[in-house]
Amino acid sequence: MTDVVCVVDAGTTGIRCALVDDQGEVHAQRSHELVIDHPHPGHAEQSLPAMWDVTVRLLRDIQALAAQAGHRIVALTLATQRASVAGLDKDLRPVTPLVLWMDQRGDSELAAMGRSVHAQTYSRISGMPLSTMPALATLVWLRHHTPQAYADCAYFVGVQEWLLHKLAGGPPQVDRSCASWFGLLDLHAGRWSTDLLDAFDIGEDRLPTLRACTDVAGRLLDEVAHATGLPGGLPVHVGGGDQQCSAAGGGGVRAGAATVNLGTSATMVFPAAVGDAPDVAGFVRAAHVVEDHVSVEGTIPACGSVLRWLRALLRYGDDDAAYERMSGDAEEVEPGARGLLFAPTMAGVGTPHWTAANGRMNGLDFAHGPAFLVRAAMEGIALQVRDVLQHLPPALAGPTLTAIGGGARSAVFCQILADVTGTAVEVPAGDPQAAPLRGAAMSAWVGLGRYDDLAHAAGPLGAARRHRPDPTTAPVYDALYDRYLDLSSLAAA
Repeated sequence: MTDVVCVVDAGTTGIRCALVDDQGEVHAQRSHELVIDHPHPGHAEQSLPAMWDVTVRLLRDIQALAAQAGHRIVALTLATQRASVAGLDKDLRPVTPLVLWMDQRGDSELAAMGRSVHAQTYSRISGMPLSTMPALATLVWLRHHTPQAYADCAYFVGVQEWLLHKLAGGPPQVDRSCASWFGLLDLHAGRWSTDLLDAFDIGEDRLPTLRACTDVAGRLLDEVAHATGLPGGLPVHVGGGDQQCSAAGGGGVRAGAATVNLGTSATMVFPAAVGDAPDVAGFVRAAHVVEDHVSVEGTIPACGSVLRWLRALLRYGDDDAAYERMSGDAEEVEPGARGLLFAPTMAGVGTPHWTAANGRMNGLDFAHGPAFLVRAAMEGIALQVRDVLQHLPPALAGPTLTAIGGGARSAVFCQILADVTGTAVEVPAGDPQAAPLRGAAMSAWVGLGRYDDLAHAAGPLGAARRHRPDPTTAPVYDALYDRYLDLSSLAAA
């Protein structure tokens, strides 16, 4: 019998439940896609009740797999999307949909927010840029545009807080890696900032209680145990934000161990001790799941979501091999995609610019077929990674990037990333898409006493693949980067 932790990985495009042992090995997993609603241009929402229904079904399935294989589930924990927010009433029922991190409606509030708190002061306190990405901009928008709904909200929560409440009961709880993305946390003090709460007139009683990712939020409710077959009273650990858990699961637990998570968005994490993380314009500094560490982040709002859109648009199919076919086609296209440049900025331009934008193409002609569009999309994402690295303080950058997430499965995409950025890219052993599962599970194993801390539990991993930059592509991508800077400026105009 193997002891395992059950991880609920609640991302944007789907939810996974997995069984992970104390060595970080994933023994079984099940997943289900989630629906994203776009009721208006620039809006993106999800249903919290629908998310819970999917979670219950997956937990039931994973418990059956555990019983069949003879595994013993000893705890449950979470890795969740961040910066999404919903309002709950006093009985903890949803008042609003979950407004997603990619939603841009808060852009109309940024100028007024900047008059309440100067952008530099805001960044110094919270670690966040004054942008639509932290949930704060959404809260300000809700107050101005849906005042009655805002007034009916007793609590503002993200996915972590919602699922913890549904699993273990009690008032909303959040770990600091997710709390950072409210944009209201004092990053250095590790508590809600009274200065920011006062500036934006938000009561602390409407925010979740702060916890550590290794803490036990509560015990599994009897009704959930009955619905899923999981053991009643199972400890439910708080867990962390999916990007910080992914970084930890990819070995990004110490300074210099940089990771890039090629998921729905692309997030680059550069770990640093709290006192060593510089306040660099446009970069996010969020609490890491590693104690006393900060996750300095570069964010590209659209990555896997672009490839998913192209998969449907170009009719590659929705089977498991669709992305393999896309990668195979992209490999047949020469670097630079025969002059086609695609700035896939449909969810905005992220680090370090943080502007609302549309996607743009340049150089498209009748010679470009589907394979060229896929190649150009991968190159466009890589060009944004290059732009992040260009603005990163050298002290934070390591000699390599560790690629994790679904995109890291593609050797073609990873080689493009290495060639465009001029940085070696490594893919860790095992399934790179399992990084958040491993990181979250190891935080629970720390809470269970198996390890002293997360830095030791989620240590460096061996590399399954290494992609070194091809110097012959440098002239092509240097020229393409110059064109990208011009095109991305137009997209944000």
